[in-house]
Formats: sequence, structure tokens, C-alpha cells
Amino acid sequence: MFDSRNPSLNPKTSIPNPSPKAETQSRRVYVETLGCAKNRVDSEILLGALPGYGYRWTTDPAQAEVIVVNTCAFITAATTESINRILDLGDYKTSGVCQKLVCAGCMSERYKESLLEEIPELDGVFGSSDFQLLPALLDELYAESPAPRRVARISNRPHYDHLESADRVQTTPRPYAYLKVAEGCSNMCSFCNIPFLRGMFSSRPVESIVAEMRKMVDGGVREINLVAQDISSYGVDFKNGTDLETLLKAINRLPEPPAAERFWVRLFYAYPNTFSDGMVRALADSPHVVPYLDMPFQHISDKVLKAMNRRITEKQIREKLETLKKHIPALALRTTFITGFPNESQEDFARLLSFVEEGWFDHVGVFPYSHEDNIVSARLGDPVPAKTKGSRRDQLMAAQQNISAGKNRERVGQTLEVLVEGLSPETDLLLQGRAAFQGPEVDGVVYINEGQARAGEFHRVTITEAHPYDLIGAIADQK
Repeated sequence: MFDSRNPSLNPKTSIPNPSPKAETQSRRVYVETLGCAKNRVDSEILLGALPGYGYRWTTDPAQAEVIVVNTCAFITAATTESINRILDLGDYKTSGVCQKLVCAGCMSERYKESLLEEIPELDGVFGSSDFQLLPALLDELYAESPAPRRVARISNRPHYDHLESADRVQTTPRPYAYLKVAEGCSNMCSFCNIPFLRGMFSSRPVESIVAEMRKMVDGGVREINLVAQDISSYGVDFKNGTDLETLLKAINRLPEPPAAERFWVRLFYAYPNTFSDGMVRALADSPHVVPYLDMPFQHISDKVLKAMNRRITEKQIREKLETLKKHIPALALRTTFITGFPNESQEDFARLLSFVEEGWFDHVGVFPYSHEDNIVSARLGDPVPAKTKGSRRDQLMAAQQNISAGKNRERVGQTLEVLVEGLSPETDLLLQGRAAFQGPEVDGVVYINEGQARAGEFHRVTITEAHPYDLIGAIADQK
């Protein structure tokens, strides 16, 4: 099941230094997050729960008595990455002070029967829900026993409960944060294992979401990114008419804060087949929600879409795009595609490439199809060679790069509203921010080479230079 180590696979979430507390145990915990923004929210809930159990967190794995890896197992590459990081961090049992190593998240769900046996470095395994209870697992690992304890805990409780009342420790830069509005997915796309790893779709109440948003804004967050595996299905499980339109209208009713506290809201992962015209209008009418939408299409060929169980056709996709652009002309669209799905022919791919070249999208992500043992499309085999999958991916990305570069060139000379995030990680000689059409961590940024600003401030920036993904500009409203 497991591949050998690959130290190059090492992305991680940075955790802010906490204020030390004199607790009875006071063991230090290092948490590393792999995968998506939804995993980040889970890790933040874990961090918020640690002080109540007498633990404190650290940013340095070499100083941690406990190391927790919140894993991803969406595809084989993500699973391999998770395993490699667990093995790498397990070295701190000899080179550091690590006593307990825990695997949490989706890989624990996918391989819960065998992880402790297959990875002897692990002491504990925890699933993908109820992260506020993970410190209790740590207590169990440290319980007095004649022999070292190794414990697996996969919760059967409703997996969205922990979103309702748990404290969180923000791990993103202060100006922006993620807010998970639902858990799981019920779409059953044939290439996806999320329903098996995260369960069926479960929404948070509108009141809970709005209350957390207000708390975030009061705490200094200026961009709130609403995330769910399928945000278009929000509320469907309530069976009372509540939907994403309801949520957006509730967000719109938030009182307008003072100018220094104004904020953006951004939507991620809106499935096209359930994104209604009412949702489009609510998005268009919102004073808080920016004109940006991440809407995964995955393909354009009807044959491939049907095999993917996407329940949408090319005609319907085009109608959806026309509706979006009609009601929100300035809308920035991000989407994702899969190349090399088992029944994708060269003709199907050519159709997809032509679709991308039409220029509908500001941002595109492309992923080669991954043949997994726990997805419905596994029965189709994996006939498209890996080299072909990669080549098709590169062709799509090259086409989109040309489009993105052209859109950015048109922005030279324009003055855009930009949320300043602070000094650029590239150099402390530049500030970095994002315009409304740039989502955090996945799209380009605006580098500011003239003017001064603080992180979390909105400024008007005149664009002076364009690159395929990033922009350069000067603050235009400097006092």
C-alpha cells in the first residue's frame, strides 16, 4: 500500500506561536496540515482545543513531544505525500523530543484498518471529524499502562458537529481566513472518494455561519473564504427550503461595518448543476461577496461528463456561463479540469482544449486522472497513459496561461482595490496583496512596489506591470 520516503514532498501549514500557559501537562504539540483549505479548518479546531486539555502548540517539530499530521488521501499522490511526511516527522522520535506521532484526517479514514500495522512509527490514528476531541486521544496515549499504548479512534458522530461551537486558532495570515459551511458530499462523481472519506453532505445552520463571520470580522479578518466540497448544495439536507441563496441573503443583511472594518466574502467549489439562477442573482446583489466564483467543470465533452456522473451537459455548462456573465459582467471564474479520464479520447480532449481557449476563465487548475481503488470509475480501468495525461494537462495550462497573461495586460493602467496582506514572502522590499479576482493561495497576487500600507488594509493600487499570473502596482490613495 505504501511507497518509500520522498522528502521533497513537504508542504505544510504554519502555526502561529501561542502564549505559553502553565498547565498540568504542558506537552507541546506540533500540527502539520496537508491537502485542502477544509483540512486547515479542522487543524485550527484541534489547535483551539489543545489548551483545554493542558497541551500547548509549537511551530517547531523538533521541540514537540506530540506531532500530529492532518493528512489528505484524495488521490494516490496525496496519500504518498502524507505517508512521506509521517515518516519524515517520525524521525523526531530520535532526533528531537517527540514521544507520540498521530495520523489524522482523510488517510486515517481511507486506511483505518491497517495504518497502525503498516506504519510502526505511528502511536495514534484519528479520523476526519470531531477534531476538538483529538486531545482526548492524546490523553489516552499517555495513560498509564504496562506497555506503550497505540490507539485508533474513528468517530461515528455526525461529522459536522465540531464546526458549531469549537474554538479555532487562525493559521492563515491575519487578513484572510476560511470558514467551512458544510461537510462531506453527496454528488457521487465517479472519480471522487470524498463521500467515502468525509460522509454525505451536511450543512451548518445559517445563524451559526453568520455569527462566526461576525466574530472573524471583529477579530480583524478582512476576507472570509466560504468553503465546502459543494457549496451549491448548501442547505439541501435541511429539507426546509434553505439553500445557498438563503445564506447569501443572510450575509447581505450583516450590518455594514465602519470603513476600517469592511470585508470581503469569497465562494469556493460551487457545482454548476445546482447553482440556481436565484443564487446567481444573490451573488450579484451582495455588497460583501466579491465577483469571484470557483466552479469546477471537470470536462466539456458530454461523453466524459456522463461517465464522470457530473449530471450536466456541454449545453448546460455554456448556458450557465452565459447566465453568470449576463448578471455579473465583472465575474472572475476559476475552474478545474481532469485530463486522461478513462474514456477521454483525443477528440474529447481537443474539444476541451478548444473550450479553454475561448477564454471564459481567469484561473484554471488541471489534474491528471488518478486511478484509485475506492472510486466508481475504477471499473473503467486506467487506459490513458500517464505521459498522455501529463501532456494534455500541460497543453491546457499553456492555453490558459496565454489567456491569463492577456487579461492581466489589459489591467495595466487600471486602478484596482487591493486587500494588503503584508510583506511579500519573496522579498521584504515589496508589499503583497490581492484584488477581488485573486483567491488566496491558488491564484496570483498584486506586488506593491511603491507606497506604504498595513496588513489588512484596503487600498487602491494602480497597475504598472503585468505577468501571466501576478501584477505589480503602486498605491494610488496614499495620504
